[in-house]
Amino acid sequence: MILSTEIGQSLIPFDRFALSSVLVDKRIYFLGGESFHSPKNSTTLDQILYLDISKPFNTVNPPFEEIINVPIPFGSSYATAFLSPQKNVIYLFGGIMVDANTKNPSIEIYKPVLHSYNLETREWTIPTTNGIEPTRRREINGVINKETGKFYFFGGMERITDQYYVFYNDMFIFDTISLTWSKGSTINAPLPRIDYTATLLPNGIIVFIGGRTNASVGAASDVYINQLDLYDTKADKWSIMITRGVTLENRSFHSAVLTPDERIIIFGGKVNYTEPVLNQLAVLDTKTTPYEWTIPQVPAINNKPLTTSAHSATLVENYMFINFGEIYPKNDSLIQKPFFYILDVRNFTWVTQFEPTIVASTNSPDNAKKINIILGIVVGFSVVSIAAYLGYKYFKKQKVHRHAEQAKHCVSYN
Repeated sequence: MILSTEIGQSLIPFDRFALSSVLVDKRIYFLGGESFHSPKNSTTLDQILYLDISKPFNTVNPPFEEIINVPIPFGSSYATAFLSPQKNVIYLFGGIMVDANTKNPSIEIYKPVLHSYNLETREWTIPTTNGIEPTRRREINGVINKETGKFYFFGGMERITDQYYVFYNDMFIFDTISLTWSKGSTINAPLPRIDYTATLLPNGIIVFIGGRTNASVGAASDVYINQLDLYDTKADKWSIMITRGVTLENRSFHSAVLTPDERIIIFGGKVNYTEPVLNQLAVLDTKTTPYEWTIPQVPAINNKPLTTSAHSATLVENYMFINFGEIYPKNDSLIQKPFFYILDVRNFTWVTQFEPTIVASTNSPDNAKKINIILGIVVGFSVVSIAAYLGYKYFKKQKVHRHAEQAKHCVSYN
């Protein structure tokens, strides 16, 4: 009897930032990140967590679980993750890749830039791809078109030495169907950029918001957030749009989600790489021309999020999930802890209780797997027990028969 299943372990996770996340049906997967409370030697994590969103829960005690038998093959942070259109493979691209067990986090030994995790076989592999593969990039954000199966990412930076980094301003495209790399147009492309958000609209336009650029020699500077760079995936064309509405603070390491009515909600981030933003929450209406920024009126309640950056944001039904991140001030160890905030995007209210629209029944796939495993164990144990009992009865009967034959022979001899 052979049983093969994903082993999950419920836990209260430690803090982390610069992680990757991806929504797969009724689970949010969180991959890697940076943490000064890592149980291993490296601060760069190889841990995979997931959150079951099929059932109600409270943000005080969210049901995080860890996949303990198949971690990432390396410590990963500042990467981007995306799901294949077939929903059976999670791709992890770029970022920092180190041996999670080493004490020297600056030693990056993993050269392949793309890895895949098969959700059915629970195996990590390095895909064999076609075309010219990009160099390893970090501090990037990508999007995938679920209809075409194409993944897009722009820019990023590559570490050459401890003191030398290369910034890029090219657009790479990965076709998940043919496993082929290609490049987009560089005509009118933006300046090199990192730590931005990228959001794909239904019309095929990718909206790049904020981030940092290295336009000249020296440290990277914030990108003007009221000037948006747009990439048309259908026409392979770049354009610029000056937004209307409120003038926002420039920011990097923020997050963005797209609502069903095509509003882009951004949250958190840093100003000049170190200072927290004043208005954490802002909304970009993409149904108007030009796009318009507004700052929603949020009720003043006790669970207003702390200022955070390099976190995870996921839209689940009508709720924006904010997970982990680096909390300001980051030198205050008392507040550098896991956190979970949920924003109701319909009325911009922070809530503590999540109630899914359709609660998972006992016939859900996950529950069915658990039931099948339990039934398999029970049936297997029962079969083994019955076989053992019948075997015992058979051998006992044979033993009694042999004794009777021996007694018979003895009587005849006498």
